[in-house]
Amino acid sequence: MTKETHSSGGFLIALIALNSFIENFLINYNIYYKIFLIVIYFYFANLGSLFPDIDLKSSFISKRHPFIAKYFGRHFRHRSFTHSLICVLILFLICKILISISSLNVAIVSICYGFLFGYISHLLLDLLTKEGIELFFPLKTNIKVFFIKTGSKAEKIFYKVLKVIIVLFVIYNVYIILNNYYHIDIFKNLKLFKFK
Repeated sequence: MTKETHSSGGFLIALIALNSFIENFLINYNIYYKIFLIVIYFYFANLGSLFPDIDLKSSFISKRHPFIAKYFGRHFRHRSFTHSLICVLILFLICKILISISSLNVAIVSICYGFLFGYISHLLLDLLTKEGIELFFPLKTNIKVFFIKTGSKAEKIFYKVLKVIIVLFVIYNVYIILNNYYHIDIFKNLKLFKFK
């Protein structure tokens, strides 16, 4: 998948988890700090959605972080270790340690959760490609559940569908936030469903 598709996928997964994330970690903060933390959360979801391609020299993320890319590119094939469940587990443990030693610092929590959601979205999207991923690395078996070719017309259509789903989830999240936090029921106030 291309950078744009992965960014959209990371944004969508983070958006789906947003209300749960707010209720579990951000509920006690004022609106300005909450917005700041949500921006951090989405920024790191985007970073996480691109990071597995750090093993590919020509990728967007590799060009932004050449020293890290050089290490991963030298030691691992593309779509192997960085696209595996072992890597996700290692990242999860690193995040768990960071959150623990920071005494549940909400900024660290926002960074870790955003990054992990984005990272997982990348793997899910690459499972849909013709190339697949070495999900069970070090086993060299590529796992794929669909056959979308990277950069193809099918991927462009898939990208557009992702964008539509994102718009629907943004509308849904705005509705939930207004209804839950400000007790504003948009549908009731607009009387959209009254036909009298």
